[in-house]
Amino acid sequence: MLSSYLCDRNNNPVMNFNIRILFILFFLAACSKSGDKDLFYEFPEKQWKRFDNVLLEFEVSNPGIYYDMWVEIHYEDTPVVKQLPLAVIMSAPGGEIRKRHLELNFDDDTPGNVTKKTAMILRKDFAFSEKGSCTFEIENRSQKIEIGGLHKIGIIIKRSH
Repeated sequence: MLSSYLCDRNNNPVMNFNIRILFILFFLAACSKSGDKDLFYEFPEKQWKRFDNVLLEFEVSNPGIYYDMWVEIHYEDTPVVKQLPLAVIMSAPGGEIRKRHLELNFDDDTPGNVTKKTAMILRKDFAFSEKGSCTFEIENRSQKIEIGGLHKIGIIIKRSH
């Protein structure tokens, strides 16, 4: 039924092909989640040294769209610490700088020797005002010189609903 709808009355193969391509492009555009991004940094040797800040970059292509952002960390079954204080400095394309202090908790009771993750909201319903590069600098604010058992840390960016 759909293929008969996509065929024109004269059975022109070029026209049929063009209509099908347009239909596929429309379908793909409707399904895409523009702007969603997962930015991660993997720790060498699964250790985060106190003064090694993580720098992540996000290209803002559609200003005015509202985003929710989380900080997420993946870690081993037995992390060295139970809480990890962080500072996240976001530098938006328009020159705006925002800093947020967070404390991630490693209280996951999932049994087994698996990689676990914990996350905390960074920003909710945030809209960028300009196109360009947005950077996130994540500072380890722990008192320990090295924290082992960490796989990766990142920023999750999703369009707000």
